Amino acid sequence: MPKKYNIVVRPTPPRYSPIGKFKIEERGESCINCGRCAIACVYDVHKRQEEDLRYMAEPVDYRCKGCFRCVQECPRAALCIRESNEYLLLGDSYWTPEIISKNWYQADTGKIPVSGAGYRGPFSGEGFDSMWTDMSEIVRPTRDGIHGREYISTAVDIGRKLPAIKFDAHAEIASPIPPTLNIPIPIIFNTLPFKRYESVYNAIAKAASYLGTFIIMEPDEWFKSEGNGSSYLIPHISHLTLHTFEADLIKICKMVELEYEENVLSVINEAKMLNPGTIVSVRVPFGDNVEEIVEELTYAGVEAIHLYADINGQTFRKSLTKNAAQPGFIKEMTQDVHRHLVDLKIRDEVTLIVSGGIAMAEHVAKSIICGADLTAIDLPLLFALECRYCKNCLNDSQSCPVELKEVEPPWGAQRIVNLISAWRNQLLEVLGAMGLREVRRLRGEVGRAIFFEDIEKETLDKVLVKGSGVKS
Repeated sequence: MPKKYNIVVRPTPPRYSPIGKFKIEERGESCINCGRCAIACVYDVHKRQEEDLRYMAEPVDYRCKGCFRCVQECPRAALCIRESNEYLLLGDSYWTPEIISKNWYQADTGKIPVSGAGYRGPFSGEGFDSMWTDMSEIVRPTRDGIHGREYISTAVDIGRKLPAIKFDAHAEIASPIPPTLNIPIPIIFNTLPFKRYESVYNAIAKAASYLGTFIIMEPDEWFKSEGNGSSYLIPHISHLTLHTFEADLIKICKMVELEYEENVLSVINEAKMLNPGTIVSVRVPFGDNVEEIVEELTYAGVEAIHLYADINGQTFRKSLTKNAAQPGFIKEMTQDVHRHLVDLKIRDEVTLIVSGGIAMAEHVAKSIICGADLTAIDLPLLFALECRYCKNCLNDSQSCPVELKEVEPPWGAQRIVNLISAWRNQLLEVLGAMGLREVRRLRGEVGRAIFFEDIEKETLDKVLVKGSGVKS
């Protein structure tokens, strides 16, 4: 059995007070500082002042879960809880305030978020919300993979897999073994969507190095600077800069990523000449002809393909997909690409990396169920560093409310490590409940999920057939 992968979590408080969902208001002089609210609250929202224990400190609003225990226990009805207006303005329709705040919590504590008031929202929606993981058909569930009684592997391989191994007369392997990389989690770090600061780069790079994963980056001056090793860096290069300073990077990096272009195969050959042992990934947008492009690249021997959508998971496809009534989301298109390669019997010859709209831990599991080998995340890394998704950094005249450029790399790296640990624990929960002992077995297992579109079609078909008088 391989050595158990472990992520050390350390609570890392935020530099700025996060925006909480609830605002606690005290009603003037009604409070008698009895401390019953502090006794009732299990989330440390209410505490006494450190300098004078006779008086209550200001409530820590962002920790409040809305359970109303403090309101019920207060003998003078001195507390009132309302929803925060500032919280409602966070993010947008996809990166909702709930997603942002829960990523903040996970980066702060390294724990899986729990709501004291329970989940009272809808059980279906757009995108990944129209898909549920299914644990109803379990042969034998594993026993607490998180707590170590059974080992559940979250490791994945990047590179081509041999369909069969051939041996010579001396029982030696005669098949040429293609280069592969093994990473302990099915997550790598994508290029950042907003302004890039050196301090942010340093924090993400330190986290990637500790976690044993990779970070895709533009090969700028920071990339080349002394002390930034190549073991966890993936330069994103083009044919125009292949023979400039990127050539030296290719010689030392374990993996490089190229943007898809007409002459990408010739660029790959040049990169392989510089370093035959490096793994080359091709970055391909989710477009109208993505299945044909992936097929061509796979037959050409490309080891990894990075399929990407926009920041909200919306693809660049204008025509309808095979699995949805509307073109648009990576969930359906990942399934289309995966099934296309399965039909051609070449699925194991390439690694599929999917990115765009990966906002929560459950999205990692759902992407793998749809057919991805691993995912690349971007915006959640900035959330771990307290980003509020205000987009001020797109305008040089506006200042960042949390001063991302002032991030201390050790502090930022630990918060990213905490976030990934919480995400991995949720992935372990899913695998354990399904009875799977490694994440590789989850790839393409659509039988382990329920899709709203399938249920809707099945239900409406029965209703329509019954209503029309036609016997099924």
